[in-house]
Amino acid sequence: MQPKTLQQRIALFVLIPVFFILAGMGWASFLYARKAILKQWGETAIANLQKASHLIDMRLSKPKDLLLMLRDRHGKEQDFFIREFILEQLKAMEGVVDVVYEHSKGSDSRMGPRRAMPMEPVHFNKMGKIRFSLPRYDTQLHRETISLSSEIKDSDDRITGRIELVVSFEDLIDQISKAPWWKSNTAFLIDNEGHTLSATKASDRKQGFDQTARFGETDPLERQTLEALNKTPYGTIFGPGHPPERISGYYHLKEAPWSLVLISPGSQVLSSILNFRRFYLITGFFAILGVLVFIRTAITGTADAIKNVSRAAKDLADGAFGEPLPVLTKDEVGELTFTFNRMTKQLKERLEMKEALGLAKEIQQSLLPPANLSNENLEISGCSIYCDETGGDYFDVIEVPGDPGKIYLAVGDVVGHGIGAALLMATTRALLRSRIMQNGSLSQILNDVNQLICMDSGDTGSFVTFFLMKVDHGKRELTWIRAGHEPAMVFHPEKDGVSELSGEGIVLGLDDQWKYRENTWSDIPEGTVVLVSTDGVRELENRAGERFGKDRLKQVLQQSHPLSPEEIIKVVLDETKGFCGEMNQKDDITLLALKFKQTTRQRKISEKEPKRKRV
Repeated sequence: MQPKTLQQRIALFVLIPVFFILAGMGWASFLYARKAILKQWGETAIANLQKASHLIDMRLSKPKDLLLMLRDRHGKEQDFFIREFILEQLKAMEGVVDVVYEHSKGSDSRMGPRRAMPMEPVHFNKMGKIRFSLPRYDTQLHRETISLSSEIKDSDDRITGRIELVVSFEDLIDQISKAPWWKSNTAFLIDNEGHTLSATKASDRKQGFDQTARFGETDPLERQTLEALNKTPYGTIFGPGHPPERISGYYHLKEAPWSLVLISPGSQVLSSILNFRRFYLITGFFAILGVLVFIRTAITGTADAIKNVSRAAKDLADGAFGEPLPVLTKDEVGELTFTFNRMTKQLKERLEMKEALGLAKEIQQSLLPPANLSNENLEISGCSIYCDETGGDYFDVIEVPGDPGKIYLAVGDVVGHGIGAALLMATTRALLRSRIMQNGSLSQILNDVNQLICMDSGDTGSFVTFFLMKVDHGKRELTWIRAGHEPAMVFHPEKDGVSELSGEGIVLGLDDQWKYRENTWSDIPEGTVVLVSTDGVRELENRAGERFGKDRLKQVLQQSHPLSPEEIIKVVLDETKGFCGEMNQKDDITLLALKFKQTTRQRKISEKEPKRKRV
């Protein structure tokens, strides 16, 4: 169904979805609250069980430590006094009603109580694991007791004795049996095999483990709890139903192979949330109805404001920047109107900035020299390709009117790219051209330019890598300075190989006290090709993250040296484009190629050579 009016659209896409959303959120909140209460009950139950377990563990830990003291001394000769002292300490402990020590001499397996022992050393090799007995009623002591016992073995693993510690079971669980949660819930103290050692009256079971079914034999929830406590030391188990009919929490003691289990009805645990559910069904309906009426009223007043924004947006798409729209409210519609006005203003400023950048690009391109230059001895070609509207790369070809026969070539790369780099590039170009027009060697020229750039850049951190060459094409001599720039590549026709024009020098704008040194190459053979580039060529990457690199650039120069400088640059650009594929250019690219022309005889020899394959 396609709504034809705004009111229908509001009803179909706002009011009806809001109704189901609010109802769904309410139900989800109820489920979340129920889950939170169940989780809180589980944490509380486990905390109570942990506290009760800790009380029992504390009562058992001291006698167990003394028994372990005997065990840890296995294999040692112990005199009567040490043994008697430990036994007396055990018997004097709270809750301990008797201590029995039995021993047989030599290999005699018969053992009997030894209450009076001679003053002789007793030697035994080791003690077995401490075992806990089930509670039993002691007719002599007239109370329920449990035993902690361990067998004594000799080096041949034969039983030579036994020590037994009798503890009052009633005293052991006295504190937990008086706890409120123990009396008001169904609770059990069981061993690992499911024997019920003690239980509350609410469990409908007799105290103790006699004449009662084992824990988990008939009740599915108890069975699940018994299986779970054999896997994890504590946790909660939820019975069937929503909410669950019953909930079980359990905690395993540390000092004894026993566990405490607490079981409560789900309706008792969730009584508050069940009462809230009935209240929510009544009040929630009217609350949702009120919300829908309010939304309906508010949207009607908002529609006009949205129409105004829509109309202004349509005018803006047509290129008409009208007056700012009035902001009448402080709600979302008012914020939308304010944001639209702000967007319109910024869009207008960006269009103006784009026009300014376009003009800056035209101006910067106009500062570059002609792409190609040729005379009777030289061929020169260069290009700069920016990744933004403006860039920081630069190349220049300068002929000084008062110094015929000499040409200055420069390639620079300002750190970064964009407007800031373009401004520093323009400054460097102006300083270089003005200084070249004065007398001085190549090193003096670059020293002066460096000092002036250092004065301008200051602490901005901006710098320029630079490669400056002076070509005396009459003498076929080349003088150059490398100021932190990559070395130029040279193809030697007599060697049919490629080398580099290197040299020492730091970047311009870093140290105004640095003194640059010239490098000179004389008697340059005809057919020699010099290629200067910025790092934007070598650092191009393909989809695999592999860089174009210096070696590929050398190989391209090696293969394309018979061509003119303009064609060499075109080959390099084609190779880089094929290498990168559809990857965007991330840095400016500048290339400057110089070739010393060949004589007629040399050109004929080159034409007879087989054409080399492209890279």
